Amino acid sequence: MTGDSFPRLGAWVKLPAPESVELLALAGFDFVVIDAEHAAIDVRTMSTMIGLARGCGVAPFVRVAGTAPRDVQVPLDAGAAGLFVPQVDDVTRARDAVRATRFPPLGGRGASTSGRAGRWGLEALGDYLRTGNDEVRLVVQTESVAALAAIAGIGRVAGVDAVFIGPTDLAVSSRLPDGDGTLAGLVAAAERTCADHHITVGTTASGNASELLDRRGYDFLVLGADTAMLRQGGQDAVRAARASTAGTGR
Repeated sequence: MTGDSFPRLGAWVKLPAPESVELLALAGFDFVVIDAEHAAIDVRTMSTMIGLARGCGVAPFVRVAGTAPRDVQVPLDAGAAGLFVPQVDDVTRARDAVRATRFPPLGGRGASTSGRAGRWGLEALGDYLRTGNDEVRLVVQTESVAALAAIAGIGRVAGVDAVFIGPTDLAVSSRLPDGDGTLAGLVAAAERTCADHHITVGTTASGNASELLDRRGYDFLVLGADTAMLRQGGQDAVRAARASTAGTGR
């Protein structure tokens, strides 16, 4: 898979409300990442969100908590377009993610056409297996200095479609102080490595999407979370209202 075929702009879904997915689709996002690692989203709600996203024409990804069968099997059978797997620090961990996500011969994922991914039993087994191995996207998150150093090997593991540089966990795990240029240099080196090896790469963006896409070579971005967008929109509305009534005595 190339960067050109990866949906470009996405958002985290943190709120356990399917309507959040619908609103993000209406806002024009290309994909959503339902957060099963950090958010309080249960399996039933996740499945509903995946179905709603597909109906709204937005690609539903799930950020899983790990690579145990229960972590990956349920969202994949529910029809997820792909998975984000956190804390992939080396090639071994990347291969573990592939084994959990892909059908044989690449991996050991269990097969069942009875869910949404198998069109509720209508999909031929061969088509279901092909889709799971060729069309479901596996994104591995590189969130440590060690992961950045190994990013070329991680991105070239068969069955890995893209790497995602996670700036928050990277900043925490590196223990480097704010303003230290070392981490920025390591990230820049990882970006160049991905470009040199034609590895599809993404990250989060905060007002710098144009720089990341046009000048730094990123293929896809997560622009924020539904929670932050709700909070920011509310703050902006309150500030504007208070500013407009300033000095009126009200």
